[in-house]
Amino acid sequence: MQKKINSMRILQVKPYLTDNELKNLMSQQTDISAFRDYQIVYFVQTNFGKKAGEIAKGLGVTTNKVYKTIEKYNKLGLDWKKYIPRGGRREARCIMSLEEEASFLKSMEAEALKGQIITHQQIKSRLELLIHRTVSDDYIWDLFKRHGWRKKVPRKSHPKADRQAQEEYKKNFLNCWQPNR
Repeated sequence: MQKKINSMRILQVKPYLTDNELKNLMSQQTDISAFRDYQIVYFVQTNFGKKAGEIAKGLGVTTNKVYKTIEKYNKLGLDWKKYIPRGGRREARCIMSLEEEASFLKSMEAEALKGQIITHQQIKSRLELLIHRTVSDDYIWDLFKRHGWRKKVPRKSHPKADRQAQEEYKKNFLNCWQPNR
């Protein structure tokens, strides 16, 4: 029943911009999602009386996308595209900028290359002292990945191991257990 009610609603946009201004803004967009949002607003503004289901079908988006886009545009006005959160790293929400992270890791690079930094906990404690707040272990591992650091692991075999002796041992080793008689 809810679907029928929603698909029967007729959409309206508040006239913040003229049709030509909307068309110009739409053509200036470089991001496909921003273009699509302006396209939805433009389509609703120029085709008054169309239902959301018809608009969604014509533009190849979901009905819910049409409703949410028009609701944001009507509520926020001309600043509506500034407030749409989209994934990725946002400087305002980041603990440190990429440059600050790089300089922090650069200051420890010499110690790390000498093998004096053993665990990520050491780097985590130094970072927490620097920024005066706690961070998660995941932040440290993400920090390493962003800046090309990787975890060193032990070798699979000792560098002075005798390969021939190992192969000889494998050949002569009993594969099944035999009881003493």
